[in-house]
Amino acid sequence: MMRHKKLLLPASLLATIFSGCEQDNIKPLITDYSRGIYIVNEGSFQSNNGSISHFDSFTGSITNGIFEAANGRAVGDVVQSFAIVGDTTGYIVVNGSAKLEIVSLKSFECIAEPIPVTYPRYFLPVNDETGYLTGGSMQGYVYLIDLKAYEVSDSIRVGYGPENMAMVNGLVYVVNSGGWSADSTISVIDVTDHTVTDTIRVGKVPADIAIDASHNLWVYCKGQAVYNWEPPYNLISETEAMLQKIEPASGNILWQGKAGMAGDYTASTPRIAVSPDGGNIFYLRPEGVYKMDAANPAIPGSPVISGNYYGLDINPADGNIFVFEASFTGNGMMKIFDENGNPVTEGAVGIAPNGAVFHND
Repeated sequence: MMRHKKLLLPASLLATIFSGCEQDNIKPLITDYSRGIYIVNEGSFQSNNGSISHFDSFTGSITNGIFEAANGRAVGDVVQSFAIVGDTTGYIVVNGSAKLEIVSLKSFECIAEPIPVTYPRYFLPVNDETGYLTGGSMQGYVYLIDLKAYEVSDSIRVGYGPENMAMVNGLVYVVNSGGWSADSTISVIDVTDHTVTDTIRVGKVPADIAIDASHNLWVYCKGQAVYNWEPPYNLISETEAMLQKIEPASGNILWQGKAGMAGDYTASTPRIAVSPDGGNIFYLRPEGVYKMDAANPAIPGSPVISGNYYGLDINPADGNIFVFEASFTGNGMMKIFDENGNPVTEGAVGIAPNGAVFHND
């Protein structure tokens, strides 16, 4: 695998920055998106302006609105996530529009009709024939997506409000956040027969999951916050936000640490990521990105990157840290730092960016 060079370009020298709104009808200068970094832009709620941006880290160019440019229409309302299958196909999870869009990775043109799914969240390919898609704002399901026929072939009942997934040794671990309720479990699915084989109890409202170098699970539980239903919607009660290190075979919690309180995450997303070698854990709080040793974890006293961000991901090719400043009315910002928190570059992307997906050479 060729490793990307770290760019030290200021934002003003980024090659071409287009508008982040899918409805600008700007034709991109490049037409091959087979390789690069894809930025997921949620868009404004109920405004049908979610989008995908493409970042070429070799040239420093950002191309916004690539789905609409390729298809002549907006991708939809609230683009939640994006996933790549093989080297050729992209799956765009559009939460507000309740669908899964399927595109050619090279052209970003649709190659099948959208798959309707209620409240979809995250997509994970589990073998050559099947992908898993979490869905459900209350009772949750993992939908089996036939990667050849481009349709839902079956579903697996899991916990409430399933979110992200991770796969270890043929088992998929699904964090159940509760959706519009609350949950404290991880559902374990065997991909050979697509059945739930176990349920692991974790902290309140698990929201994200990652895997370290030792194949241990890391779960970010944001805690449960209860608010008054009437203005000014005061916080009534809250539980601790927790980071938990879990041995997957047994489900035992090997370590846990307090990452604040549930009320801290009213306007901030609890995201977790790992370094390319799996040795360091990075997690997002409202005041910045924190870093700790996966083998000998301890909650750090200060962030390695300060600032209020809406998303966090790490490039597996070079360890660069991607964070996102979200505006829900205009373009958001992608900011890139090296593994020690030093700025690398930045640029304007779409509305409400929440993460990045990497397809490196």
